[in-house]
Amino acid sequence: MVLDKRRARLLSIIRQSADPIPTKDLVAKMKISQRTIYYDLDQINSWLVDQNLEPIESKHGKGLYLPDTSKSKLILHKEEGFEDWHYQLSKQEREVLIKAKILLEEQDASMQSFMDLTSMSRGTVAKVIKAIKNDFRQTGLDLFYQKGSGYRISGSEEAKRKVLSDILAIIFAHPEWHNVRNEVYQMIQPGAGSSYQEMDQRSIVRNLLYEAEQKLGLTLTDEMVEILSLQILMIIKRVQLREYIVVQSEEKQVLQQTEAYQAILIITNKLRDLWKVSFPDDEICFLTMNLLGSKVQHDDFSHYTERELSGLREVVQRMISDFQLYSCVMFDDKKGLEENLISHIKPTYYRLKYGVKIANDLAASIQKNYPDIFHLTKRVMKHLELYAGEIIPDEEVAYITLHFGGWLTKEKKQVETKFRAIIVCENGIGTSNMLRTQLENLIAGLNVTKTLSIRQYQSRDLNADVVFSTNYIKERDIPVIHVPAILTNLEKEQIIRRMNELFHSKQQHKDSSDLLMEVIEKYATIHQKDELKSEIVQLLEKNTPVSKELQKPMLNELLTEQTIQFKDHVSNWEEAVETAAQPLVEQQSIRPQYIEAMIDNVKELGPYIVIAPRIAIPHARPEAGVEKLGMSFLRLKQPVYFSDKEKHRAQLIIVLAAIDNQTHLKALAQLTEMLSMEENVERLISANDPESVIELINKTVEV
Repeated sequence: MVLDKRRARLLSIIRQSADPIPTKDLVAKMKISQRTIYYDLDQINSWLVDQNLEPIESKHGKGLYLPDTSKSKLILHKEEGFEDWHYQLSKQEREVLIKAKILLEEQDASMQSFMDLTSMSRGTVAKVIKAIKNDFRQTGLDLFYQKGSGYRISGSEEAKRKVLSDILAIIFAHPEWHNVRNEVYQMIQPGAGSSYQEMDQRSIVRNLLYEAEQKLGLTLTDEMVEILSLQILMIIKRVQLREYIVVQSEEKQVLQQTEAYQAILIITNKLRDLWKVSFPDDEICFLTMNLLGSKVQHDDFSHYTERELSGLREVVQRMISDFQLYSCVMFDDKKGLEENLISHIKPTYYRLKYGVKIANDLAASIQKNYPDIFHLTKRVMKHLELYAGEIIPDEEVAYITLHFGGWLTKEKKQVETKFRAIIVCENGIGTSNMLRTQLENLIAGLNVTKTLSIRQYQSRDLNADVVFSTNYIKERDIPVIHVPAILTNLEKEQIIRRMNELFHSKQQHKDSSDLLMEVIEKYATIHQKDELKSEIVQLLEKNTPVSKELQKPMLNELLTEQTIQFKDHVSNWEEAVETAAQPLVEQQSIRPQYIEAMIDNVKELGPYIVIAPRIAIPHARPEAGVEKLGMSFLRLKQPVYFSDKEKHRAQLIIVLAAIDNQTHLKALAQLTEMLSMEENVERLISANDPESVIELINKTVEV
């Protein structure tokens, strides 16, 4: 096991370079995205370590290089020799490839063909087939061996199509799977990549989808156009094999009323005239399901039916209302969030209804970088679950998290616009909005005027100072900065450095290593300047955070002995709020008028602060009198009533003083997690000392 041709070539470029080579140069040479470069580097370094060689390293501000010891030991043949190098497929890649082979090329599904496809031994392939049999069985399919013919599969066409759709979703969720993707493309469309005629078929289908977009008043993401075009070609192949799907008559009647059905009907009629292939109505309905479930870049609500729009709007309004309740924030642009969420949730609803799997390569990153917002989003998904009648998978929750996160991180900034920017992103509305707010909060004076798909970027005249793109795109008249959808500290620093290079070159800010070098040169003679600076850079990187991240305190940092109180009773709910907030006044976290604002809110808006029976979380806007983030806790033996209704009585009063829409979210998520368990609520109500409360909080925080 070594490397595939592309990774071998990447290693060769780095090895042959006398100086460190910047990542952007590798992107240009290899014609692949920065994300793929980083993935390939991980694979190359794993291989180098296996060979007892030092891995590729990065020199700060310079680029990537291979240590001399590795260069001297590594014998690379000329590029033609790379044909003998093979990249070992992961377990998931092997399974996906063999599943695709069984379903798309059943006439050639033999043990030998699987071995040739994966470059794996007979024993390894046998293990994979055993795992695939179990997977197929769970979807209602039976994989068996037929002597003289190879592996065959029995089961409904619906189950087969679902597995095929899942395969497409998986390979698009892993953009680094170039080998797997190309193999699956070849199975769907034999000759793709070499035959102009076959490639032209893909182009024809894409153009028909572009026409359908205009009819429907929406713009699909570039990824969805690619997936749908492959699905159409895949269905043509199934129809030619006389493998048809069956859609229930009641469902067909519903689908036939949609504009998406009319759009697909036009596409299939044109394909019938072009390629003499006839699509049964059930197949047209199947394609309609997939079109309805497709992610969009932009949408036009005038094309929705009133029934469809009113139902989705009600779901979204309830989700936003609950999110505000659970997060203790008020969205300034609630209408804008509502419109964006409807555009996203419409295809989400259809994906859930028709079992269409989503391709989300960002799901893990979203959960890792925004765990508190993900937690809050998951709580409000119950409204969509009730509407759709399905459990919402985490991949879908992650995308909706981006919508809420994008609106939470928006700040009211009266900053003069210095730079007009355009975002080019193929992942849809939610991802674009999250990236937009990250960039606008990172760069003072940046105003993102619009977000585009790659094909919109390629076809439009642009009016901007800079373009930020999540994919590698060719620069036109405007400079392009390539960025991931979720920014890390390091990536934020790189963006700022690049913006400085583009717009502040005359007064570039010196970094810490340059300043240290200047001080050392004042008092000493430096003989090995480059080596010294390299070590200083490494030292600073190890001991200094790249940039200051938003600090989100834990619950046990806010609820302490000084902010926890116990009382038997108070005369009314107003006194309960005032008493509970008193420790925050004493700590100068809030001014007295903040208490008045909390009370006025309840009088004006009703008892919305009672988030569950026996629990109230009074709060108001930060500008109402918050000086610093704070939280205080009051336990009452006798409940107070925030209205005449039994459900609005409370014994646990937790006052929140938030300074913005984000900083309190981690502590609040931990608080709601603790209060979601009835036994914890009982323990808090029966507690008589701060230590008991703190002990329970610490247990929650440690989980």
